[in-house]
Amino acid sequence: MRAPFLVALACHGLSSLLGAVAWTREDDDSIMPPVQFARGETKEELSNRVGRLQARMREEGLDALLLTAEANVRYVTGYHSPFWQSPTRPWFVVLPADAAAIAVVPTIGADAFARANVGEVITWPAPRPHDDGVTELMQAFGKVRKVTGKIGAEMSAEMVVRMPLLDFERLREQLAMQAWEIVDGGVALKQTRLVKSPAEVAKVEAACRAQSLAYEKLPRIITEGMTEVEVCKAVKRLFLAHGSDDAPYVICRSGALSYSDIIGHPTERTLQPGDMLVVDSGSQVDGYHCDFNRNFAVGPPAPEVREAYDNLYKATEAALAIVRPGATFRDLYNAMATALGISGSGGVGRMGHSVGLQLTEWPSIHPIETTALEEGMILSIEPSVEVASGGGRFVVTEENVLVTATGHRLLTKRAPTSIPSVVAAPAQEL
Repeated sequence: MRAPFLVALACHGLSSLLGAVAWTREDDDSIMPPVQFARGETKEELSNRVGRLQARMREEGLDALLLTAEANVRYVTGYHSPFWQSPTRPWFVVLPADAAAIAVVPTIGADAFARANVGEVITWPAPRPHDDGVTELMQAFGKVRKVTGKIGAEMSAEMVVRMPLLDFERLREQLAMQAWEIVDGGVALKQTRLVKSPAEVAKVEAACRAQSLAYEKLPRIITEGMTEVEVCKAVKRLFLAHGSDDAPYVICRSGALSYSDIIGHPTERTLQPGDMLVVDSGSQVDGYHCDFNRNFAVGPPAPEVREAYDNLYKATEAALAIVRPGATFRDLYNAMATALGISGSGGVGRMGHSVGLQLTEWPSIHPIETTALEEGMILSIEPSVEVASGGGRFVVTEENVLVTATGHRLLTKRAPTSIPSVVAAPAQEL
């Protein structure tokens, strides 16, 4: 083989179990072609985003938006940092409907935001619990031209205001004294972010490629006798080796016949013959997520599990067949529900969602969601079905797809038509 490289699976005490797996970059390129993307955001990209968002703000009568959540601040300003993991300091951006954004941030962020897509940076020495940026926010809002007197905040479903509630109420009271009203601005934000630019699509696709390539290797890595924790660690290393920047969301759950949990942390449960294992992950490239899973059998899967998997494959095909501009999220749900023979309230409540700066984004593929598909949307198609013998056990599959002008394009390597089986003994060097 040419240009071999190794996945460092042997660290953290797993060397005797996992060994090393070698492959070439040419092997990967034959599975999925490389994806070209640029890190960060260009001025043109950010200007286009802000322009689209401000147009929606004016349509909804919003004089400004108050942004506090990581994804929304990143979308408007380009500011991208792991420092969001610290809850000590809040970060604010005020976006007027007709002017450049104003960053209101702790002094530690002054330099970073001076290089972000903002017109002005106002700082305070945080933490300052008695007044953690409220005075500075009032200063920023004093620069906003008042037309309707309405300020939008991240208050609708699937959104969160990232500041202490007491501070938010204090801000609301002080704004009211100046004839400002805080209202929901989440709809404008969600609708604007829903349609991705080509630059955003490339990052999600790069994440999908890295994760798809890692999933291709997993049947040669996972073995009978491994614990869920060991599987999870191996999966994360594979993601990083194949191009993911980070893998903050990796679920590895198993069960006899099939699993009953797809959201919990991995456990010390060991894989046994007759088990099903699901690996559900949302790795990142430059802060943009993919979100899709793969199923693996330890030995031959039970007939009812094979039947469930076959039905899910057909349900996914039914949804993909109608992905095009003009179809609705409800249409996708109904196509899958019909293929699975379940009612509109069956499954786990939804069968997918949008994907982007967040692992799961609005809207859901749900029987009451009438939002129409548009070119540039990225979806997770995620049907699930209970196995015939019940007991709370089920199977779920997932793919990521881009809505194109004439239909769709898969961003993931399509799951195999039958459930792959893992090796029955500890893996050796391949």
